[in-house]
Amino acid sequence: MEEATLAQTKKLTLSLAARVEVMGLLISGNPFDKILAQFSNEEMIALQKFVWDKTVEIGLRLKGKSFTRKDITQRMVSTPTYQRAQTCSERIYYCKGVLCIHSNATCARNKINGQLAAMQAAVQQWLADSSPPRLG
Repeated sequence: MEEATLAQTKKLTLSLAARVEVMGLLISGNPFDKILAQFSNEEMIALQKFVWDKTVEIGLRLKGKSFTRKDITQRMVSTPTYQRAQTCSERIYYCKGVLCIHSNATCARNKINGQLAAMQAAVQQWLADSSPPRLG
């Protein structure tokens, strides 16, 4: 990764209010798309990382040792498939590393939104699987 990109990545953060709101959406199952417009392109990258980290944390807590990265990634459209669907000719690294957020923000934001939805679906399934049966 280029030094400038690495430096930019290190300082990307979300406010506490944004993190709380995003966690609420992740747990409740309400769609992220209603709040995405409030985030800058750089914040979208931070948002993706934050949701990934929280999804992994929830997966580890709810699934324990049976949790794997594939529990999340199998729900996502692969980068090559996504890139082909967009008829994009950029190097795959740009899409995979979300570098194209600067050159094609709409496409990158759509990709991130799809990833957020996939992570949320995983969390929702794990929560449902770990819920005790309702008495009734």
